[in-house]
Amino acid sequence: MANDAAAAERFAELGAASVPALASGGRCVAGVDLAGVAELLGVEFDAAPVLPLDVLVERLRLVLGAAMRLTGQFPQARLADKLPKRDRTCLALANHIVEIAAGLLEVADGNDFSLEVSAAEPDVELEPVALGERAERVSNALAMRQPMADRPAVAFFGETTFHAVLERCVWHAAQHTRQLAALLEGLGIEPERALAPHDLDGLPVPAGVWD
Repeated sequence: MANDAAAAERFAELGAASVPALASGGRCVAGVDLAGVAELLGVEFDAAPVLPLDVLVERLRLVLGAAMRLTGQFPQARLADKLPKRDRTCLALANHIVEIAAGLLEVADGNDFSLEVSAAEPDVELEPVALGERAERVSNALAMRQPMADRPAVAFFGETTFHAVLERCVWHAAQHTRQLAALLEGLGIEPERALAPHDLDGLPVPAGVWD
């Protein structure tokens, strides 16, 4: 949908405001609304987060550290490379990961998990050094918020909980961090302490890196 104008038009007619999205029988739900996806498909699924709040916060901080470590391994000239079948550069992907965590802080402050917050696009794209400094500030802010009390939250796809938004931000950032590692491998560079399988335990990440 993101790179297919015809598909985007069809999904928009069904009410899709962003990707990923799933449509069936004339209905459309946001792909990040796992409970809604399960209901649409008619399958049983417990959408409640598996990991507790404090573990998820620490997992997000771990993901941020890994993402910045991997970003620092890219040759400067390759940061402008585009992702496979995506109109996004490697540097833009790294900025996106940091903004995912920064957006969570906005929700923690009582703001809605809006489409804008979910999109996690920076106002200004930062180069690796400045981006690493921002990531460290965001990570420290996350640590200062622990433990974060669970409470209802308003998301662009409907009512949810802060716990669910936190989990979504963790697996979203983790999946993109896996992509950074894959991009490095494609350049013949061994990723330094990439996310390990146990770092993804309890998170609803897809099996494939580019799914």
